[in-house]
Amino acid sequence: MTVQEALGWAVGILKEKNIETPVKEAGVLLAFVLSKDVSWLYAHPQAMLSPVEEKKFRGIVVKRAEGMPFQYISHKQEFMSLEFYVDSNCLIPRADTEILVEAALAWIREHPMMPMRILDIGTGSGAIAVSIAHYCPDAEIDAMDLSGSALAVAEENARRHQALNRIRFIRGDFLVWEPQVLYSLIVSNPPYIPRNELDDLMPAVRDYEPRMALDGGEDGLLFYRAIALKAQRLLMPGGAVFTEVGIHQAGQVSCLYEKQGLMVRVFKDLSGIDRVVSGEKTGKYS
Repeated sequence: MTVQEALGWAVGILKEKNIETPVKEAGVLLAFVLSKDVSWLYAHPQAMLSPVEEKKFRGIVVKRAEGMPFQYISHKQEFMSLEFYVDSNCLIPRADTEILVEAALAWIREHPMMPMRILDIGTGSGAIAVSIAHYCPDAEIDAMDLSGSALAVAEENARRHQALNRIRFIRGDFLVWEPQVLYSLIVSNPPYIPRNELDDLMPAVRDYEPRMALDGGEDGLLFYRAIALKAQRLLMPGGAVFTEVGIHQAGQVSCLYEKQGLMVRVFKDLSGIDRVVSGEKTGKYS
């Protein structure tokens, strides 16, 4: 099978399964298998695939045609200009969550004198914790998740980015967990999809990403209530919590934080949607 033949076959399979942009997808998949740039494929249409390459290509095209996200096929996703390992044990890091990390990093820069002890709730792939550790080398981070499999992914990403010695991984259920220390900063992209909407999600999300990382309880606010209720005893005076929220949830989450005495700010994503809600505890750390 030549490159040209492989691309033609893949486009047909992907188009049949109604995968969007099948030509682009076929090129990305073949480039991944051959460890080449997509431009190389079109410059070498008569190059031959080896039997091993052809078998691998056919296998991943079938997986993609069935709806598996490319990130779970390649085990790669870029986030905050860093490459992360991902698999089906964790959510795929998304660009929206970079808004959360950037807002948290800005807050850290504004509070340089605070000993920076950070809690990441629901760390998943570790994208938030590892990114903060990478860009804030003085931070000490606790990264919590209920899933041991997700924590294994997060540890691997911390190892890849030389942050393993600055992140403590905690397996636990935040809803019942009580801390032993106070934190300067809490960050979280918690599950926020209302339970009755889970089955209506896009198939690539519904069928492949871990349900536990999506299920936000009956109204999607389960974890925000827990974070709000615990914030005062989790945070140092002057500390803050930053959470990503779903569409139309910023107002409700803001109210939850305000009722607990936190000073609220809301940050928009690149589409102008309220994407991150922060709450700052009053007082000054000394």
